[in-house]
Amino acid sequence: MRTHYLYLLLAIPGLAPGVSRAQAVPRSDTPRGGTLRVTFDPVVNVWDNVFTPTGRRPIAASLPATVFVHAERRVTPLTLEFGVTDRIALSVRVPLVRTLIRAGHSPDSTADSANAALKSLLADSTYAFAPIGNTRRGLRFFPGDAEVQAKLRLWRGSAAVGLVRLPTGHLDSPHDLFDLSSGDHQTDVELGVIQEVTLLGRLWLNLSVRGTQQRPGMRERRVAPQDSLLVPIAALANLRWDPGDALAVDFAPMYRFNPHFAVGVTLGYYTKGRDHYTFASPADSVALATRLGSPRSASVLDAGTSERRLRMGVAVTYMGPSVEGGFSFEQTVSGYGGRIPVTSVLRIVMRTSRWPF
Repeated sequence: MRTHYLYLLLAIPGLAPGVSRAQAVPRSDTPRGGTLRVTFDPVVNVWDNVFTPTGRRPIAASLPATVFVHAERRVTPLTLEFGVTDRIALSVRVPLVRTLIRAGHSPDSTADSANAALKSLLADSTYAFAPIGNTRRGLRFFPGDAEVQAKLRLWRGSAAVGLVRLPTGHLDSPHDLFDLSSGDHQTDVELGVIQEVTLLGRLWLNLSVRGTQQRPGMRERRVAPQDSLLVPIAALANLRWDPGDALAVDFAPMYRFNPHFAVGVTLGYYTKGRDHYTFASPADSVALATRLGSPRSASVLDAGTSERRLRMGVAVTYMGPSVEGGFSFEQTVSGYGGRIPVTSVLRIVMRTSRWPF
């Protein structure tokens, strides 16, 4: 993890102490020792457009025919968090991910010839792409990347978090132009701090900072620049993939109307470094050059893989005697790097704590 990320994480707990409540963003409190906290927080992401270096465009804008694409990813995770002591908690988060693409050609009769040409091109053995259409039922549900987390409550309203994200997700197919992954299928190590403070008994300020080191893995890709959709199948190679490290900052000021109910806004900033691709062996590089008729570096995939995006939204939370809940709706308002989805995000949080024994 980059050194300046780590310095920032260590500096955040120096803020004023606070009081934790049900939040729509990461929270600082832990369950009491011996208590099991169960959290169910489904998240729905939908988008039709992407941010590109040339501006905001529809997902399939670069194809030679008009194709309308709607992308949707639903993450349904179950989190079990056990209080080892009143200050230390261990948790496991297991997500089930539903991915769905709805895609179709323009109904305009004047575009029929272009649509037919595109279908023929995709089916040609030179490209061998799956037909453009809706995701088949058998390819919609996959496990996501499971997480194991340890949280240490430092003092009132402040906590440090360590997390390992496991390679249990499903990667997108290089033979489907618009396929969605359910996870990165590689290991992440994440460190974070959370700080909450209450002002005047009414205003909650919640700040979360997380730094992620993404470990190398393997990926099958067609070797070509990221902005090239129609790439011959001869360019397919199994590659070593070293994803860039990431930093995420979430800020959620909320106004408490009474001890149980609060409304606020959410601001999220995310940045990730450039990925790096290399051939698994020199023989793979030679084989690719033979198939294409000229050498091609795996590093052409690196461009456009760094990211910066800003997300804004609103949130509502409720805290009862034994059940807590939260709701938030967010929108990605800016993105820089490669093809970054213009995502609308709906999140619902339901949480309860019980003595397991």
